[in-house]
Amino acid sequence: MFNLDDCFALITSRSGKVFAKTLDEQLNSHGMPRSQWIAMYYIHNSEDITQKGLADKMANKEPTVARMLQKMESDGFLYRSGCNDDKRIKYLKLTEKGTNEFLKLMPIVETFKNNTIDGICEKDLQLFKSILNKMIENTLKF
Repeated sequence: MFNLDDCFALITSRSGKVFAKTLDEQLNSHGMPRSQWIAMYYIHNSEDITQKGLADKMANKEPTVARMLQKMESDGFLYRSGCNDDKRIKYLKLTEKGTNEFLKLMPIVETFKNNTIDGICEKDLQLFKSILNKMIENTLKF
């Protein structure tokens, strides 16, 4: 018989909300929304990322990402550079201020990650990630 409390979709949704809320609170206490820090992470770690590419990585709608990027640009955290082959394409780059802010907050995110996985061995963490990825793959077949 189906038991909602054993439903993986509910368990992962609930855990994701708890993780996101807690990290958001920690980053917000330093003046940075979690979504902006995540955007900075992808921009910092990508050579050529566009607004659409960022939206895809963040699993977010492009208009929502566009508004966030406009705010980040007006705050001086990023700029857009043109593509020589196609003038419509704009690559996202962090400014020095954006890079400094991103790196300043990295220890907070590292501490959050370490506290979250405290007491869990590496083998179990790898198994957990592998199982979740397989469940995602299975779900995308629907």
